[in-house]
Amino acid sequence: AMRDTGTWKAMEELLEKGKVKAIGVANYGERQLKQLLKVCKIKPMVNQVEFHPRLVQSELLEFCKANGIVLQAYASLGSSDAKQAETFFQLPPVQKAAEAHKATPAQVLLRWALQKGALVVPKSSKASRIQENSEVFHFSLTKSEVSAIDALHNGTRLAWKGEDPGKIE
Repeated sequence: AMRDTGTWKAMEELLEKGKVKAIGVANYGERQLKQLLKVCKIKPMVNQVEFHPRLVQSELLEFCKANGIVLQAYASLGSSDAKQAETFFQLPPVQKAAEAHKATPAQVLLRWALQKGALVVPKSSKASRIQENSEVFHFSLTKSEVSAIDALHNGTRLAWKGEDPGKIE
């Protein structure tokens, strides 16, 4: 069952009236996106989902690309909200790529997501980190570096208490 078609229709109306510039969804899996695409007049422009080295949602990313929906990644650098057992910055493929490109581990993680085709919006309250996070265009990861980070996937979710929001009715 679709989560709430009334809310989506209201968002379409806001877009049509020029009240908003874009509309999208968050935490939709492929199943929910397919349901929405069947009933919507205007498809979502973005789907914001958890996306990081431990949760590389490749199939969802490809589905979004194929349907002209931007996948926006959250928790790309980890999550301060979750009791995270490890830091992504210490993962060996991330460290190795950071050394190779004279970049920080955070820059490597953001660059990895961008190269995969995800939009990233990292959060920080520190001006120096915000600046650092924006400096990810002076290097590109090699295919083998991207593959090494992809291989870290183990399905770990940091948000939603570890549950898959795409499976919620």
